[in-house]
Amino acid sequence: MTRGENPAVARLRLRHALRSARDSSDLTQEQVASSLEWSLSKVIRIENGTVRMTITDMRALLQLYGILGADAVSELEALARIARTRAWWAELGEIAPKFSNYIGLEEGASQLSFYQLLVIPGLLQTEAYARSVLPAGHLTSPVDGEDFITIRMRRQERVLERQDPPQIHAVLDESTLRRTSGGVATQREQLHHLIGLGSRPNIHLQVMPFSAGLQVLEPAFVVMAFPYGPDHDVVYLEFSNSSPAVQDRGQVLDKEEEVAPYRETFSRLTSAALDEAKSLAYIAKVAGELR
Repeated sequence: MTRGENPAVARLRLRHALRSARDSSDLTQEQVASSLEWSLSKVIRIENGTVRMTITDMRALLQLYGILGADAVSELEALARIARTRAWWAELGEIAPKFSNYIGLEEGASQLSFYQLLVIPGLLQTEAYARSVLPAGHLTSPVDGEDFITIRMRRQERVLERQDPPQIHAVLDESTLRRTSGGVATQREQLHHLIGLGSRPNIHLQVMPFSAGLQVLEPAFVVMAFPYGPDHDVVYLEFSNSSPAVQDRGQVLDKEEEVAPYRETFSRLTSAALDEAKSLAYIAKVAGELR
């Protein structure tokens, strides 16, 4: 499945297009609901991407917004159809909705910027490390632990090994390197894996050493960019009191006024962290100190 066929990305593009069209028409959500004899909550859910839209509803909105060109209508209807398709991970069981959305967005992104305080980002984990941190999530999803590991490993394959892999920039707190999840051997393997990934031209790793002090009070987050312009950027927040993958307590932000502060925060973090060369050397140093 290509980026353009990804249902999560299709929903993202669709809701941005519909919000923009409504704004250009100088209509409020209340006016749209009144004109189409819909409930206000239906309009809000459509624009937030929390409900699957029928082609009939799509055509009604486009008519109201004056979008009548055959090419524009065809493109948006195609996105609506893609948005209703079944994701590849659904075959393994029911994934919590917010994390399911994240998986799709991650797969379609052209750039991923991670800030992690507690664990190595999932895309960069070894299988042994992933198994060691899974119990901390207190799995409550219908997807069992083995399926969750399968999904994580397949995510890595589909994102990291595709023909046009995204630019990945990760700022890792020093604690993620020194916390021996799964034992010393597992942690050492994970650190060597990071060093190998850091040699790839599209993967940029920086370590935030303890000596840098406390830079931000934000939870772990990911800024995702897409090849459709910065207005499509999305932030996914991971809350430290649970695993968002299984508890669904993560949060997706996709409005520019919500995303911009996280772009700025990430820029500040990269300035405070060790540069890439020093970071890889530091990771190697920590790996050598593990006993």
